[in-house]
Amino acid sequence: MKREQGQASVLLVGVLMIGLMFAGLAVDGARMFTARRDVQNVADSAALAGASSLDEAHYRASEGRETRLDPVAARRAVDDVLAASSLPGSVTVDVTVTDDRVVVRIARPVRPLFLGLIGLGPERIGAHATAAPQTG
Repeated sequence: MKREQGQASVLLVGVLMIGLMFAGLAVDGARMFTARRDVQNVADSAALAGASSLDEAHYRASEGRETRLDPVAARRAVDDVLAASSLPGSVTVDVTVTDDRVVVRIARPVRPLFLGLIGLGPERIGAHATAAPQTG
């Protein structure tokens, strides 16, 4: 009977370690989800801002039948949204503006708190958004 006395302690420590591991996964998962949502919101806002920059001269010349973007104004609108956002400096942004659409791709590293303790490095979180002016 004396040999079985310490088994409950070992079992308790094992269960606590597993519980801590699940808590760490939950916290890091929530951080990743939040970072992804924030990056997606910025990408959506930037793409929509760019898609609202119409080439007014072309629109008027076509008597409202054709809409196309003003690439310079669209890029400026995207840059304004990105500058006003709270994205960290380690973010990479790729913007493509054509006559009919704006595509914004954003990626940023997110360092996990608990998983970082066991050696897992930053994960890259990315989002992209495409917006186009409405026609007709």
